[in-house]
Amino acid sequence: MTYMKFAALFLLLSLPLSAQDKGATAFASWWKQFQSAVARKDAASITKGARFPMQWENGKTRDVKTAADLAARFDFYFTPEIKNVVAKRTPAEAGRESRTITWKARGNEYSLYFKTQGGTWVFDGLSAGPP
Repeated sequence: MTYMKFAALFLLLSLPLSAQDKGATAFASWWKQFQSAVARKDAASITKGARFPMQWENGKTRDVKTAADLAARFDFYFTPEIKNVVAKRTPAEAGRESRTITWKARGNEYSLYFKTQGGTWVFDGLSAGPP
């Protein structure tokens, strides 16, 4: 490798991460923690920073009233299907400040929502509708 190529490569690698790269890195770190919290049924970590009532369209359920309600009925809200989606999928970017996971089941399309709030990421609910 010539000196000029080496210097150019060094300069490129030493540049700070762009804001977008930092945002992606921050989300990836937060996402791993969220996945772990869902696996552990840690409702306090899952709902940290979330607003209630939280939209939760699954069957006849339309919302989660409080963080305490989510904690008390964790397995009702986080069904095996939803836990599986969280464990195996990564949310797609839906704008600079939001991410979603969307899947189809039982003739509907379901989406989990995540957004930035106060400098961190928060869980923002579940919706269902026709595909």
